[in-house]
Amino acid sequence: MGHNFIFDADVARSTMSTQRAVLRQTTEPIPTQLTSPTAKLIYLYLDTTGQSTVDEMQQSLDIPKLALFSVLGSLTDSGLVECDGGCYAAS
Repeated sequence: MGHNFIFDADVARSTMSTQRAVLRQTTEPIPTQLTSPTAKLIYLYLDTTGQSTVDEMQQSLDIPKLALFSVLGSLTDSGLVECDGGCYAAS
């Protein structure tokens, strides 16, 4: 026996619009001094999640730890990210 699935495109569009609106309301603009795609990704991830460890970022973003430490160092030096006891957060 097959399953019958009903897809309501209007509901899907409405849900996606709501998700985008919520994201726009909770995420600050990306700082203009960030030019690297990796730095932008890490900054947005921290801005969205609130805080994260390097291990969590490595698993979620699939970025090698060495690259994470390098970018996080630059973001911290520029004052865009803070580190407290191994947890990083957007400033």
